[in-house]
Amino acid sequence: MLSPLTKLPNNAKVAVIGSGVSGLMFTYYLGKLRPDVTINIFESAKRSGGWINSWQTTDQNGKPIMLERGPRTLRGVSDGTVLIMDTLKDLNQQNIIKCVEKNSEANRKFLLDTNNKLVQVPSSIVSFAKFMINPLSKGLFTGMLGEWFRKPSPSIKNDESVASFIGRRFGNDYIGKNILSAIFHGIYADDINELSAKRTLRDLYALEEKYGSIFKGSWETAQEGKKNKTTGITKSDLSACLKEYQQVFGKKESDLIGLSNNLKKYPMLGLKGGLEEFPKIVRKALEKLPNVNIILGKDATKIVYEKSNDTVSISLGSGEVANGFNHCRITTNPSKMSLLVKSANEKLSQDLDTVKSNTVLLVNYYLPGRDIIEKNLHGFGYLVPKSNNNPQKLLGVIFDSIIEKNFKPFEGTYSHPNSGPVQEYTKLTAMLGGHFLNQWSECTTPSKDIVIKAVKEALMSHLSVSEKDLDAGLWQYTVAERCLPHFFVGYDAWQSSTEQELLNTYAAKVSTGGMGFSKGPGVPDVIVDSFQDAMKLK
Repeated sequence: MLSPLTKLPNNAKVAVIGSGVSGLMFTYYLGKLRPDVTINIFESAKRSGGWINSWQTTDQNGKPIMLERGPRTLRGVSDGTVLIMDTLKDLNQQNIIKCVEKNSEANRKFLLDTNNKLVQVPSSIVSFAKFMINPLSKGLFTGMLGEWFRKPSPSIKNDESVASFIGRRFGNDYIGKNILSAIFHGIYADDINELSAKRTLRDLYALEEKYGSIFKGSWETAQEGKKNKTTGITKSDLSACLKEYQQVFGKKESDLIGLSNNLKKYPMLGLKGGLEEFPKIVRKALEKLPNVNIILGKDATKIVYEKSNDTVSISLGSGEVANGFNHCRITTNPSKMSLLVKSANEKLSQDLDTVKSNTVLLVNYYLPGRDIIEKNLHGFGYLVPKSNNNPQKLLGVIFDSIIEKNFKPFEGTYSHPNSGPVQEYTKLTAMLGGHFLNQWSECTTPSKDIVIKAVKEALMSHLSVSEKDLDAGLWQYTVAERCLPHFFVGYDAWQSSTEQELLNTYAAKVSTGGMGFSKGPGVPDVIVDSFQDAMKLK
């Protein structure tokens, strides 16, 4: 949270609503920092892990396969990733970590151009030359050149949309429509014309505010780094977050620096068995702690501040009331939070409900025995920009089988399941919907048949996959309902005022976690948020 939190008294009682990775890691950190505190996790579903869902099933031949129905990889270098990897090491599970190397074909990424052809995002001189002759590159060279000389906005402290910010800094809207819109489809499933630049482009926005230009700021920052850099590893290599983590948990600084530097070598990481292995491992560790209770299938419906004893009570859908909590941590998305606080503060409930979350439709496809992705298109997958006609309302496609076949051991600990002759197969995940769902008839979630038909049309058009191969594959349809908060223009100001209203309503006994309140959109970001807020309470 942006706002301060009240430290817990001795032998306090804490409630956590939601057992996604945010709720689990908040509990994990707080449980380690304060073993005297009793923590109850309330989860409405019958499983934990939230949107991370590595589904273990069987293929057409009865052989076991895993389909990711949510996030599947982690970016290599970030504070949150260091925390995840170090947690796995603490729990003696570091052998499941795997990585993709920078020169791997799985690190190649593509965009879909206006002719429904895939063009590689530049990663070499050759791919850069090919990209620059593609229509998607229109305005890129002149826009980047002119950015150095464009004056900053006189109202830079105010917020604006991503499209407005990029158009203003680069002098055209082509870069936004052709490139940035695709990237934001992959991260937020949202429209750059509606997203907050201050929130989603925080670092770039700060560079303009401080230096007057993105590239000028990047150059100045790089020069400052060179001046301060010394030979070898120095103490300054740890961020403030990791430094605090190192101190409170008694870690060796050199170990964390080494881990962080090692992670910088890899653009992405994964886990043997799927990304859900992480929340599963954390949950098992929590179940062994005598001060932690995980209660599944119990939906929290109302949170009330009991002024008489300065505690919080929680009403459950079953009719039960759990009370006597010195603190309550809510990790659901803002619109669900609004229902919990409605009886206590109608205005706060309405403010939380203004954050409408995007629903993403996931379609998994699996074909054993063959790789039907052309060799020259092998990569992580492709994203679809706004400039593409896109009748299927497609956000992007992930080439899971390419990623899995290119995973390597991290620190030599992971044994690839295909050690020996590689078994050919094709595994894809198509992402649809997001902000496009508003364009479907009657604004409702389309049926499984309609969505799979749309994906088949896209794969035949974009990848030249035959209808025969598509019909022979295994298909799985998942509706990730309201999974990604919509970060509208002015979101930071909204968050600040909403958090303050929440603190006032519940006498600083309630805090918020999850993607809607973290500093970034990914799994590592919500974990950093969980650690930092647990520190405020310890």
